[in-house]
Amino acid sequence: MITLTLPMTATEQISQPVSSVSCSARLEELVLALQERREGALEILITRTEKPCFHLALSILKDRDLSHDALQEAYFVVYRRIGQLKEPAAFKSWLFRIVSRCCHDIIRKRSREIETDLEERDDLVAEMSDQPSDPGQLVTRQEQLRSVFRKLPEIDRETIALREVAHLSYEEMSNVLSIPIGTVRSRLAKARQRFIKAYRKEQN
Repeated sequence: MITLTLPMTATEQISQPVSSVSCSARLEELVLALQERREGALEILITRTEKPCFHLALSILKDRDLSHDALQEAYFVVYRRIGQLKEPAAFKSWLFRIVSRCCHDIIRKRSREIETDLEERDDLVAEMSDQPSDPGQLVTRQEQLRSVFRKLPEIDRETIALREVAHLSYEEMSNVLSIPIGTVRSRLAKARQRFIKAYRKEQN
């Protein structure tokens, strides 16, 4: 069950009717009730529609967690824009379009994230890909890498580990570190640069 905590404006708090919505109300009635910001309307709408919406999201994203994220965003959009829907009978098709758009937004966001990450990792990959053939040299190199990593500031070690070891997305790192995604990208890029600089210094 999708659960949303939606902030209300002062106007909505004052004008919201106190009457609740019946669980047996028709979908069109629920749409009208949500447009009037009646208590319980959104929750019942979600209960009625989230299963087919989830299947739609899953068919596009092929990932259950991302599908749940898409639905969260979609229902936020529904809440914000329900007043724009002129025909309550068209709610389902309108909702599915929103879900589909949210899914494709996630795909584009992930694609940009991967492209950015690959660009940032070019130098790092170049440093790591040239593995020595001699086992002794390989051991020495691995020890150098570990030594350089240990000497990095704690914030750099944590940032690199979350991305390169735990393979977290920027969004997941943002949640773990409690910082904006833009700050995650900047911090990761700087941490990689410092790692490469320190590693090259260690080799010399």
